[in-house]
Amino acid sequence: MNIAYFLTPRQEVQALYDDNTLRKGLEVMRNSTYSAMPVTTRDNIYLGTVSIADFLWYLFDDIDDDGNIRTKNASKARVQQIMKRNTYPAVNITATVEELMGRIVDQNFVPVVDGRGALMGIVTRHKVMDYFNNSGVL
Repeated sequence: MNIAYFLTPRQEVQALYDDNTLRKGLEVMRNSTYSAMPVTTRDNIYLGTVSIADFLWYLFDDIDDDGNIRTKNASKARVQQIMKRNTYPAVNITATVEELMGRIVDQNFVPVVDGRGALMGIVTRHKVMDYFNNSGVL
């Protein structure tokens, strides 16, 4: 079986750009139902994933001497400064189902990239579990 069977295509995946501001990133995440999103360049190269926790830790670390969050920095900080690059590692579209299973155990979704590193889409844990549940394997 090919992992493309489980793929939610890029056009259906909500992602943030690395040059989005912190404010824009939070707005997009607030209007979605996701707690983590892929981050790409404007050329669609996958860089990593950003989570709500990444935003919160960034804000928490940006407190002035009086204990107030410096919200003015929310318009200046970029998603690329906030995201953790080693979370949600991607697999190549040519990866085996076994490689995918090794990742899906630890991640809610697995980004799938092409040979250039461009985001092709994601595979969600839910979709994989649903497949195996409905196929009678589980």
